[in-house]
Amino acid sequence: MYQRKPHIKAKITLYDTRTKVYTGYRPAHLIKQGYLTTGIQEYIGTDWLYPNNSTEGYITFCSPEAYPHCLAVGQQICMQEGAKVVGMVEVLEIYEKSLERK
Repeated sequence: MYQRKPHIKAKITLYDTRTKVYTGYRPAHLIKQGYLTTGIQEYIGTDWLYPNNSTEGYITFCSPEAYPHCLAVGQQICMQEGAKVVGMVEVLEIYEKSLERK
């Protein structure tokens, strides 16, 4: 779908805070303490994610070179729209090795 390869595979959960979102959704992700970055979400097997549901998908982050070594498999990441937390991401696989915590 996108030209860049995804950086992680994740379980993506949308809270009951809004209407459904579609593949291509670009929320902010609290990638590490005090650092939000945009990530493009691409869902596996569906085009939509409904409130109070989860799906697996891929996330491609904006400028991962700015926050190396900050992710680990099993890590939970808040998904936000501004200051409002709208969901949670659980890291399942890391494809961009520079993001992997040492």
